Formats: sequence, C-alpha cells, structure tokens
Amino acid sequence: MPARPPAGTEAAPEHTGLDPHARTALRVASVSQRDAVRPRSIEVAEYSRAEQHRFSIAQEAIAALLSVLQAAILDAQHASAMSQWRAMGHAFLRWAYDNPTHFEVMSKPALVDVERSGLAEGYRHIRTELRRLIAAAAADGDIYCISVEDTLVSTRAFVYGLARMQIDGHYAGWGVDAHDVLATMQRLFDSYLFRLRRTF
Repeated sequence: MPARPPAGTEAAPEHTGLDPHARTALRVASVSQRDAVRPRSIEVAEYSRAEQHRFSIAQEAIAALLSVLQAAILDAQHASAMSQWRAMGHAFLRWAYDNPTHFEVMSKPALVDVERSGLAEGYRHIRTELRRLIAAAAADGDIYCISVEDTLVSTRAFVYGLARMQIDGHYAGWGVDAHDVLATMQRLFDSYLFRLRRTF
C-alpha cells in the first residue's frame, strides 16, 4: 500500500462539477489558505506555485475585462462619446458583478506581479480609452470638468467603489435587495454622469 504524502501536500480535488466561477474561487481560497498556514521555512518553490495561481487568475481577469469593455464601446461606436463612456461603465460594473473572484484578485495588486501578469498594460489601455472618451465628451460640450485627468480619477474611484461595495457585501446593509444590486450600481453610475453634465 503506497505511503500517504506528508500532511499539507495532498492534491486538491478537481471539483469538476462546479461552474467556472466556483472553480476559480476555490483556487483562490486554496492558495490563500496555504499562504496562511505555511511555515516560515517553506521552500521558495512553493511560494512560486501559489503566485503562479494568482498570476493565472489575473491574466484571465484582465483579458476578459478588456474584451467586455471593447465590445461595449464597439456596440456604442455610433453614439456620442458620453454614451460610449456610459456603456463602458455599465459593462465594467456588470463584469465585476458577474466575476467577483477575478475582481477581487485585480483589486489587490500586492498579490500578483502587476507588470508581468498584464494587469498594468490592461489598466493603461482602459485609462487611454476613458481619457479619450472624457476629452471627447468635454469637447462636445456634454460635460463640465476641471481637467480630463481629474475626471478620469473620479470615474475610476466611483465605479471601483460601487463594485467594491458589492464584493464586500455592503449593499444589504444599505437596504439594497440582492436582486437589485447590479441595477442599483448602474443607476448610480448614470446619476454620476448626469451630475457631470453642463448646466450653463
């Protein structure tokens, strides 16, 4: 009878019956649990394996997010810059809502090598697109902004905050029903854009 492997080295079950989001969540949970109980004397190779799991998840996340945002802009390409900006915001919020584990990993850059995973390049691409749309909306006279850069940061902070509240489970405490969370986030983003419109 083969000897049992040392404690803590058993392979994790595959859980093939789970949906992709659940499998991803299990991978992150498994890595986090190993990191929490791993002794100081553990070999560097084991840290590398844990980092590789997070690296893979980060790559999946940024690729999927870029695809979703590009599709949203393409669908609204014949509309105004303001409408494309709105479509981009709605698409981000839906993606974060549907992919909480991916969003969680992307929200903690200390967990992964941001440059090597492609997150930094992806973020730069998203900022470039948003900067273009904000500048175009301002040129069209649709919004008032002190500067494009300030509005860029403000937009990032606002949509990130909405998505982060969902990840952290805060909406229930503010009286938002679980079935209404996505619609609430998107409605609040619309309200944010409305407040940027020129009123004079």
